[in-house]
Amino acid sequence: MKQFSAFLFIIFLLPASTKIFAQFRIVGYLNTWDNFPNNANNLDYTKITHLNIAFANPDANGNLTEFTGLKKVVRNAHASNVKVLMSMGGADLGGTKTNWKNLTQPQNVQSFCNQLLAYVQSNNLDGLDVDLEGNIIGNNYGGFIQTLSSVLKPKHKLLTAAVATWFADQIPSSTFAYFDFCNIMSYDSTGPWDPNHPGQHSTYTMAESDLDFWAAKGLPQNKTGLGVPFYGWGFYNKFSQDEYAYGDLVKQYPGAQHEDQVADTIYYNGIPTIKKKTKLAMRKASGIMIWQLTEDAQGKKSLLDAINSVVNDTTATKFQSRIIPVISADN
Repeated sequence: MKQFSAFLFIIFLLPASTKIFAQFRIVGYLNTWDNFPNNANNLDYTKITHLNIAFANPDANGNLTEFTGLKKVVRNAHASNVKVLMSMGGADLGGTKTNWKNLTQPQNVQSFCNQLLAYVQSNNLDGLDVDLEGNIIGNNYGGFIQTLSSVLKPKHKLLTAAVATWFADQIPSSTFAYFDFCNIMSYDSTGPWDPNHPGQHSTYTMAESDLDFWAAKGLPQNKTGLGVPFYGWGFYNKFSQDEYAYGDLVKQYPGAQHEDQVADTIYYNGIPTIKKKTKLAMRKASGIMIWQLTEDAQGKKSLLDAINSVVNDTTATKFQSRIIPVISADN
């Protein structure tokens, strides 16, 4: 007769638990105007799933910006199984706004998209991220995205977008079918450009509202990423400048990593808020997006580490829920 000796634990759905983590994206932007590509050498690729290089824009002939060292950055990221996309557009298009409008006209869009594919292939990129804001393209946006998708997808390349609620009317819901995912820029609700409204520019409430808005607009949860800032804005006199990098704030103000405000009028997201937003993204979205990676702090004060701690803890909990006791028998 067989006697039961012990409980052994087996993981009967290991692929499913692994998939839980794989499905949650951690997308980090890296700018090209501040020590690129050297800053890429200091990134911890084990803590992101996608790297978006920002930004490339076309000349009048449709040629995208070429960056020295880009191919090496792509190789290093791929070595850590991180996908690399070139992000096109950005808030400051410089003199390329007219180029965008011309190149996305119906008579030009196919040729332009063919050039974009050639750029992706020549740099061994995994795809393109479209960060065109406001009325830059207007009525041609939908046609541009559909054509770009038709060119990229047969080559198994990604197509993503950065979107914001303030210009949502420029993003037709029909385009959601063509994007692999969209990242909601849930920040910059105020800033030094609006001195009469000082305060937090990226609240938790805003994140909730933005996710609800885009869900109602038809963006599927499995294509939704929540954007979070690794920077702050200040108001008035000496506290008003360009972005305040979170990493600089925690160096200058002891304990700033636990807060969302320092120096009277500098507002940002500290570790508790970033963790709370990550949990929100894991419930109501399928990824989180960061602008931008080089503004983070190091070590225990790192916001990227805070995001990963939430993702790993949540994944571990789901993983453990798939472990069941199995009775073993001795002959």
